[in-house]
Amino acid sequence: MSPPYVMKRTDIKKLVEAASNEYDVFGPVKKRSKHVFGKIDNPDNLVMDYDSTILSPRKYFQPQNEVMMSFDLEENKVEDTLDELRAMRPRLLMAVHSCDLNGILHLDRVFGGEYTDKYYFARREKTTIVGINCLDSCEYGFCRSMNTHHVVEGYDLFLTPISGDRYYVQVGTAKGEHLVHMARDIFQEAGPEDFGAFKAALKHKNESLPHEVDVEGINEYLDLSFHHEFWDKMAEDCVNCGACAMVCPTCYCYDVVDDLDLSLTSADRTRKWDACLFQEFALVAGGHNFRESPAARFKYRFYHKMRGFAHDQGILGCTGCGRCTAACPSDISIKDVLKELSGIWEVAPTAQGGK
Repeated sequence: MSPPYVMKRTDIKKLVEAASNEYDVFGPVKKRSKHVFGKIDNPDNLVMDYDSTILSPRKYFQPQNEVMMSFDLEENKVEDTLDELRAMRPRLLMAVHSCDLNGILHLDRVFGGEYTDKYYFARREKTTIVGINCLDSCEYGFCRSMNTHHVVEGYDLFLTPISGDRYYVQVGTAKGEHLVHMARDIFQEAGPEDFGAFKAALKHKNESLPHEVDVEGINEYLDLSFHHEFWDKMAEDCVNCGACAMVCPTCYCYDVVDDLDLSLTSADRTRKWDACLFQEFALVAGGHNFRESPAARFKYRFYHKMRGFAHDQGILGCTGCGRCTAACPSDISIKDVLKELSGIWEVAPTAQGGK
């Protein structure tokens, strides 16, 4: 196990410059009043202290549109893009928050299940991740309620801001150790005083991050609520635009289409993001739709996040990043939905010991 290090916060630029010789570097950059993950061609553009990003880093492992293979219909040939992915330049992903690291770990479970997704893991294996600790709450986030405000894996390096304008650096993998050695002069092994500053930072984090939503018993609440009028009421404002699914770090649904060239001589098989809130999502042959009403689709999204994912993966499918609330044009807050749902059954006779 590698020892922890400390580095000056201003030396992040030196780390990016050194890494650029070997990696394509990506990280949070300013986009008007928001932040997005983008290519870092100039280290000055990297923003380490940011609230949230519009989209999560999911897009680097499961792109919005991905050509999986191409067809030459004249030569009767198929060209898979896997070899191209495996040969691509390594990538460095900077300043990933704990909630998003947990989101990536969620995706690892999904795409590494019974049928391993080789396209996803080709990108995953080519990526080195530098995480950063959030010591203060963001506008819409509730990561502490979802227990995603900390992380013990999923990163190669993990930075915690400490006193003296420094970072306390934890090394998670051999990839992280390699990154340290690329700019060895900016890293110093941490001493007792540095560890004390690290503990003080964690204490501040523990005091500043609120616990806003109680998800204990959420599975039981959902089981009891499947036919409750609550869902029709909550869905009245939902326009089924799918924005919440597009920005979610753990949504992974996709559609696969074959795009035929107008010349009828070639085609691409493309995987595209999809969402359970879209009317066509559950549409099958014969015109039958398993979730035809907007309320049914709204309810399904919550059941999958809070019930289905827990059943399949043993964890809830929400990281508490709050992006869905920020993106919703109807101002639907996932925190409010969960609070109201739990409130229904906390006052019910079964929740009071049968009285």
